[in-house]
Amino acid sequence: MTQSTRRTSIRLPIQMKVKITSDSYCTQQVITKDFSDGGIFVEDAELAKLDVGSLVTVQADEGIDDAPVISARIAWTNKVGAGIEYLLD
Repeated sequence: MTQSTRRTSIRLPIQMKVKITSDSYCTQQVITKDFSDGGIFVEDAELAKLDVGSLVTVQADEGIDDAPVISARIAWTNKVGAGIEYLLD
């Protein structure tokens, strides 16, 4: 089963500044390449080095004062970035 056939949410090509933080990845501001109900994809070579399953937090970093911090995990990586899945209750 490919990544595209497992997808349940439509991806939108939204570019937005977000802060990504984890224990092994210092807080970085990155720009999303696409966005869906279930997560985001960001191009960042350092983020791509994290192990699948690594826990991170995501926070919008533009246009929103006091944006919520969302718990997430690295769902997949490739040479240029990582797919990040939200861990919502």
